[in-house]
Amino acid sequence: MKVHIIDISKQILGDIPPPCRNCIYWEFPELFNKVNSEEAFKHKKSWFIKTLDSFGVCGKILYVNDAAVAYSQFAPYHLLPQTKNYGYPLEVRNDRVFLSCLFVCKPEYRRMGLGSRLLEDILSSLKAHGFNEIETVARKDSANNPSGPLEFYLKHNFQVRKILDQNFVLVGLKL
Repeated sequence: MKVHIIDISKQILGDIPPPCRNCIYWEFPELFNKVNSEEAFKHKKSWFIKTLDSFGVCGKILYVNDAAVAYSQFAPYHLLPQTKNYGYPLEVRNDRVFLSCLFVCKPEYRRMGLGSRLLEDILSSLKAHGFNEIETVARKDSANNPSGPLEFYLKHNFQVRKILDQNFVLVGLKL
């Protein structure tokens, strides 16, 4: 099994695997579940182009034997408007990013360590670019969540920062 991880660029936006390619939950909360998948992907692409230009690398795709099977997306809080609906962050910091998605999209590739490899690549890249902290929302009651289950993040030394409700927890890691 040949595995490689590539930073998302304008040239490979079309490789974003479903269902992530059409999910605009964090980027366009006002349009989420209100536009068809083609329109959602157009919005996703526009967000990526704008974010790549203003922030830099903001996502990665993990390929197995040249097939895109996992996806991640991250950016500063202000570039992900849905974070405001969760009541955070309490302070604006330029050294912290929010991981809005880390998802092994193809179920047959789950529980093979691919999510861990993708997360390790993200953390290494962020640290190399001067970021000191990453946060995400993890789910307590289900592993089938685009940002991942709580146990996954705890296994990777993330700490619980805030319990958001009975199912969701804000977790973070100092890099």
